[in-house]
Amino acid sequence: MDGGIRMAAGTGGKLSIGIGIAWLSLAAGVTAAGAAGPPLASAGDWTLARADGPSPCILATTSPSRVQVVGSRLEVTGLPKESLFNYQYRIDDQPVSNAMIPSPAMQKAGAIWFEGDAFDAILKGRRFQIRILDRWHEAITEDVSLNGLRSLQDQARTECQ
Repeated sequence: MDGGIRMAAGTGGKLSIGIGIAWLSLAAGVTAAGAAGPPLASAGDWTLARADGPSPCILATTSPSRVQVVGSRLEVTGLPKESLFNYQYRIDDQPVSNAMIPSPAMQKAGAIWFEGDAFDAILKGRRFQIRILDRWHEAITEDVSLNGLRSLQDQARTECQ
């Protein structure tokens, strides 16, 4: 396991990533943080539900994942606080982004988020992949389908004001 991100030939553009045992233990039972009650709606691989917290609704994947949409930003939550080293992401078959350093606010929250143009680009995609390295260089990865997200985001804007 090298922990590096690489695109292997013949993988159909899939992300090949070494994953440590720490990630496997963290991934067990991960669900959308803050979601409460039954879904209000679902489309494709996403559900819309009321949330506990400052945002009235949350969009979450139908499979266990750290990825969720709150308001007008995509978040990767449940990460080690004050211990994020860097992250890279990919939308569809586009090139992998440069390694980025999480902001102090992201470090404090233990989350990575995408707003503005980056969020708009994600909404237009079919698949979102992210690889996060913590300070111990353990890789935390997510690979989610974006099928249904755009239509539910439009619905959330009207139902969850």
